[in-house]
Amino acid sequence: MPHSLSVTVHVDLDLHEVVLSIAGCLTARTYDSVLPVVAQARGLEPAPRLTLDLLDMQHIDVDGLLPLRQAIDLADPEQAVPLSIKAPGTLPSCPLSSAAPRADGSDSPPLRLHRRADAPATAGSDDSRRLPSAAASPTILTERARRGIAPRSRREEILAGAAEMFAEHGYHGASLRDIAGHIGISHPGLMHHFPSKDSLLHTVIDSLEDRTQRTLEEVERLSVEPEALMQELAATWHPGALHVRLLATLAAEAVSGDHPGRFRMARLRRVHENIFEQCFTAYGEQGMLRRGVDPGFAGRALLGLVLNLAVREKTVRAMQGPTHDDGPVQELARMMRSFLSKDVVG
Repeated sequence: MPHSLSVTVHVDLDLHEVVLSIAGCLTARTYDSVLPVVAQARGLEPAPRLTLDLLDMQHIDVDGLLPLRQAIDLADPEQAVPLSIKAPGTLPSCPLSSAAPRADGSDSPPLRLHRRADAPATAGSDDSRRLPSAAASPTILTERARRGIAPRSRREEILAGAAEMFAEHGYHGASLRDIAGHIGISHPGLMHHFPSKDSLLHTVIDSLEDRTQRTLEEVERLSVEPEALMQELAATWHPGALHVRLLATLAAEAVSGDHPGRFRMARLRRVHENIFEQCFTAYGEQGMLRRGVDPGFAGRALLGLVLNLAVREKTVRAMQGPTHDDGPVQELARMMRSFLSKDVVG
């Protein structure tokens, strides 16, 4: 059964206010059907106050809500017609989904990571993760063969180099020529595999999503006891790791409305928060959390510290001496312990 939505228009007698009540499913495929109704309401004379009411929706996807907000803002950047959006604090998950309900009974989106159907694919294939590629350079082949590692393809070299450049300089700060120079290939050689910087960015984000999907599959194990998550923080969320620095840079940069990865990075951040939230929820059910600790807040705070430390490791750390005891893994452990009960911490 496909996702759909409907709009009911409520107009007061004096035409001072128009409320657009949305029902159904707000997704990346349905949000644009709301825009013509909003445009018609904005065109009324005299211009009324507009309210977009999403409180009774069955399903709100972040990939639908964020572009809806952006499109509404872009259509009236001066806010000549005031418009407010009423949305629930927790986005309701889709009742049409075949996924099992959350164990904690909450209406938060289930822990799943779906690639956007409209995410650009690189040229030459119907799957951006399975593109034909040229042979790797002899130097890389020799080094990886000496270490017993399968040789990288040229495409893999480009993706690794692009991840390093995007993590260091951001999407806007790294041109295709810069990336090609960093890898040691020609600009036309890079464009043979990725015809645009957008297609390269989306394939790099694909790799972040694939890594996150593997972590999602470990949530049940991590939810058994805090020690499992403690160890995983150092392995999966180490602030000095390239994929974490990349997540931090792109997530911060994606606040810009014209960032091509904006919605995918927002969703990726939310999934990481939900991983932590589900772990803390399980600990709370076992009496392992301090009284009054909200699992959702704890999850957002822990990921916020991960991303903050990723920046700190590239800035403040360089100015410190070896005597400081504020290593990133220790900082994450301190925050996590602050959420746990005294019986667990000891």
